[in-house]
Amino acid sequence: MIATYPLRDKLASFEFFNWLVMVKADGATEIVFDISEPKLKNFTLESVLKRFRTIVEPGPAMANLPYHFGFGNEDYGLRATASDLLPWVRSGRSFCRLKSVKSPVECKYTITIRENFDGARARDSNKDAWYKFGEEIGAVIIDDYFVNPIHLHDRFALYAGAKMNFGVCNGPVHTISLTKYPVTMVINSDSARRSQTRWGLAPDHKYPWMLPNQHMVWKEDSLDNLLRIFEEVC
Repeated sequence: MIATYPLRDKLASFEFFNWLVMVKADGATEIVFDISEPKLKNFTLESVLKRFRTIVEPGPAMANLPYHFGFGNEDYGLRATASDLLPWVRSGRSFCRLKSVKSPVECKYTITIRENFDGARARDSNKDAWYKFGEEIGAVIIDDYFVNPIHLHDRFALYAGAKMNFGVCNGPVHTISLTKYPVTMVINSDSARRSQTRWGLAPDHKYPWMLPNQHMVWKEDSLDNLLRIFEEVC
């Protein structure tokens, strides 16, 4: 069965992966990308297509699904919205976890920085604290896509090989929770807390699909807090 991801009403972003695990669970055997009329609310056409090529287009391989390009008339009724994943799982549904396409790159830890120039800046990483924390624990720093784009498969090879992956709530860190790889997501601000609770997640809880090696910590990302978090999860 075919599921179509049309950029006219869906984002060229990591939201794709919530959609992907749900449509695969509903029977999708192939993904069609419709990029004919991309939504340009916050980004230029060049930016949307660049993000699509490096984040979204390589995505089906992480679910072991093929893809091709087409139009919305190839949609066979397999529809999902990224924000539906939480109630979908609470209703009793489950999904196959995403996997890195490339072999894991062994490293101690990773830190994924959020510095989203076009997004909610109040959710960005406390960069000074995270960089000092990274020096302390010997982590690989992965800058925000806006600062230093990295191909999806290279990114997840690092995540797959790390003892723990740290970051604030953002697209890449959220997507790690859809894999079996370790992750600690820091809910670091009032804006970040609202971004989680408005979809129905209670404060100080974590996503119901998270594994024992996957954590959500509802604290500000000060250096002292990050060091304490490290002691708790590693």
